[in-house]
Amino acid sequence: MNKPKINPNFYKKCFCLFCLSNLTLGLGSAAAKGGAKSHPIKKLDTTPNNRDTDVWGFTLETNMYRSTIYFSPVLDFSSKNGWDIQIASYNIPVYGGGAQNYEWDSYINLSKTFEINDQFKALLGTQNGTTLFSTHRQFHNVEYALAIYQPLLTANLHAGPYWANKALTTTTDVVGYTAGFSAELIKNKLAVQGDYFSGSNSVSGAVVNVFYAVLPKVQVYFGVGVPEKNSGNEFYGIVGFSLFSKAIDEEDSSSTVVQ
Repeated sequence: MNKPKINPNFYKKCFCLFCLSNLTLGLGSAAAKGGAKSHPIKKLDTTPNNRDTDVWGFTLETNMYRSTIYFSPVLDFSSKNGWDIQIASYNIPVYGGGAQNYEWDSYINLSKTFEINDQFKALLGTQNGTTLFSTHRQFHNVEYALAIYQPLLTANLHAGPYWANKALTTTTDVVGYTAGFSAELIKNKLAVQGDYFSGSNSVSGAVVNVFYAVLPKVQVYFGVGVPEKNSGNEFYGIVGFSLFSKAIDEEDSSSTVVQ
């Protein structure tokens, strides 16, 4: 398989990627110096792979939040007919004090993408689960919908409403909106994605990730979480690794670039 040509500015972008990874770890370390312990970040995955082809993916993400490092493994399958299913565990503490009652958030995530035309798609999804080992175990549920506008094969904008229950937000039942973007900077190599969740609860805030395909089936990413005002969250760093059963350039050219 021929590898994609590398843009002359590739090494400059790699340097920026390296700087971003150090920045995210620095932000996470700074957050670790904060005050009293709180829950780890509550993650909503409203932009699953949805590559419009039968492909398996495994992702291992590391978050540094306050004084604790968390692992989040995710197993994902995207089908040709637009269905995407995930089995995910977020906030598994591997170093530090942890949050005790908010660890091992384990979910089954299901979504369906409907193709309207070449530029517009709609997505409906649900995320359901609970904390595995907490004595305060409650059912976590979020429902969401997205409208996806793709003006280019290499970029899209997406937005829509979400509803999350009190057990997930840790405040009250919440109706809000999410909005984001995704753009491929170097074909089959470098992409950036950002998502924002409205409100003042534990799922509110923004996340920006930069993705780099080190091999046709292997992807790494680095990012930062930005808290919303009065959400109780703080900045945190993100480092992730993904392995896919098919190479990115094996997939249909009409697929969205939603990660």
